[in-house]
Amino acid sequence: MAAAAGCTGASEKQTPAAPQTTSGDAGSASSSPSSSSPSSSVPAVSYTELQKFLPAAPGGWQLDDKSGVTYKADGEDWSSAWATYSRTDNPDITAAVYIQDTAGMREGYWTMWDAAMTIETDDFSWKSTTMKGHPAWEYIDKTAEDYGVYVGIKDRIIVFVNVDGGSKDDLYAFANSIDYGGLAALS
Repeated sequence: MAAAAGCTGASEKQTPAAPQTTSGDAGSASSSPSSSSPSSSVPAVSYTELQKFLPAAPGGWQLDDKSGVTYKADGEDWSSAWATYSRTDNPDITAAVYIQDTAGMREGYWTMWDAAMTIETDDFSWKSTTMKGHPAWEYIDKTAEDYGVYVGIKDRIIVFVNVDGGSKDDLYAFANSIDYGGLAALS
């Protein structure tokens, strides 16, 4: 699914605190599907500012890479910061955290957000939820041990956390450690 958003990611695993989520309607609470506008009306926050919100590696994990970019071209202005992590006991278990400020445009991970719908099967689920008061979409692929959450902040900043080969607890070890209120204050 991340590939459909124009990005690829890693994933992670760990056994920390339980998720701090509650059920809700992510689609209507923070985002109404809209088409991508040709240009942004406000400047994006620099990727260096977004990097400050990337979480430290939880216990049993190590930070592998941290990077970012700010795009300014043809009236479009948006930025991304990301970090990849791996388990210290098994480097094949990976995690990635992406933060994008699209300055109000429906780009990047917002395209996945806009296409999200509730799905439930024995092996896979997509469901709306909330993350620390912000609307979110959670997906779980039990057959691939792939877990992710998209958190929408003021229809502008989106956070995507992905764990590959780990567990739902691993996902929320990263997702719960992000300062969403601080990100909201940037927009």
